[in-house]
Amino acid sequence: MEIRLGKAFPVRLFGFSLFWTWLFLVAVSPSPLFGLLRGVGDTPFEVSEVGFRVAFLACAALFSKRWANPVGVRALSGACIVAGPLSVVALLFARGPVAVTAAGALAAVADVAMFLMWMCFFGYAKLGETALLLALSYAFGSLLCLLAVALGDAVMMLFAVVLPVASALAFMLSTRYSLDQGGEVLFGSVGQDAPARPRSPSVARLTLALLLYAFAFALYSCRTATSEFGLASGPLLQCVGSLVVAGVVVGSLRGGRRGAGLYLVYRGVPVLFAAGFALFALMSETLGVAAGLCVMTAYLLFEVLSLNDYCNVAKTNDASLARSMAFVRFAMSAGMLAGWLLGVAMVTLMPQGVPPELVSIAGFMVVVVASTLVFTDKLAEELQGVAGDRALQEQAERAPDRTEFISRFAAGNGLSGREAEVLGYLLAGRTTQYIAEKLFIADSTARTHVHKIYAKTDTHDRMDLLDSFERFYEAHRGL
Repeated sequence: MEIRLGKAFPVRLFGFSLFWTWLFLVAVSPSPLFGLLRGVGDTPFEVSEVGFRVAFLACAALFSKRWANPVGVRALSGACIVAGPLSVVALLFARGPVAVTAAGALAAVADVAMFLMWMCFFGYAKLGETALLLALSYAFGSLLCLLAVALGDAVMMLFAVVLPVASALAFMLSTRYSLDQGGEVLFGSVGQDAPARPRSPSVARLTLALLLYAFAFALYSCRTATSEFGLASGPLLQCVGSLVVAGVVVGSLRGGRRGAGLYLVYRGVPVLFAAGFALFALMSETLGVAAGLCVMTAYLLFEVLSLNDYCNVAKTNDASLARSMAFVRFAMSAGMLAGWLLGVAMVTLMPQGVPPELVSIAGFMVVVVASTLVFTDKLAEELQGVAGDRALQEQAERAPDRTEFISRFAAGNGLSGREAEVLGYLLAGRTTQYIAEKLFIADSTARTHVHKIYAKTDTHDRMDLLDSFERFYEAHRGL
């Protein structure tokens, strides 16, 4: 599938930014507009919203084939237009915990709908554009949120009601523009035999790391949002962190080939988390703000990087991007829900106050597990390899049909019939796992064929192989 961004990229960027502005104003506790509302069980509003979000995302992942089509896309837009404003009105007139919890359900519908429609739309963008979109949308959404807060309650209320509608309208205009520029209908060409989501140990470990970091982030947020350390977390501090994340991502994309700099940034995430929890343990109000900025920035940075890699893996393996995005959002939301629930339980069991040291120790332990046992440097290198495969795949998609020359190149280098099949997939940028699934062979067999191809063509890796084929093509295309 090809989505055309073209000159209208700023419009699409603005449309996705509206989602983050709305989320910061309404759904992140304590809300700048409504404060720290309490739902059923005296839990913060965010617990209700995230809880419903987890349930809705589970359904979206399980039944993705039902909504991953043009009709389903229109349904997502309709859900934004209806549920977004209704959730704000419901919170405005909420009188009691049951009403607050019900408003949380409406907010969760709008949250899920806006996230899925925009991520599925931009998930098909070219390599690097997805990460750039995410980082810049966080930043512009944060700036809009800070502007609304500076202008007062009336403007915040107006933004909260209007932005979901504006975001949905921007999405519909974006998809129409893509069609006018020769792109495809979103989900219009998704095959029913597409894998539900990427199946690989790398994706499983990336998902687990995201869940663990979301848990640590939410545990810290709960402790600070419901205590005297209110300024050490919340949407305004997340806005500042988002601006930092945008600068880091843009700088890393400009500084490396095919976004290689992004995979160096992964290493800074556990360092930032550890610094944040260490500062929070000192219990100083000033240091609390610095601690919050470290924790918020660390989590948002990992969220942007992991979403970008999830899109890369899904596209490289022709997996269902709809279910992939629903699943990864489910994982991060489940981690947040667990963190908030543990935080609420700790506050209930320790009415005199939960010691910051306890939260810091718990968060630090989670970060150590995530960074040393789950998401290691080796995994970052594997994900960088997937990005390289995606780059080759995009290059092959832009190139003219060279099927005839692939067979001639294979014959000229003495490749067997099966090796010639594998060669075609390699030149198209496919992974060995994808090749194994398509040819119904074991992964180890596919890797053996790849190594034999390298040996027979006197190449050492995919880029070397592609260069060799390009030289062959240029030398023989006129013959």
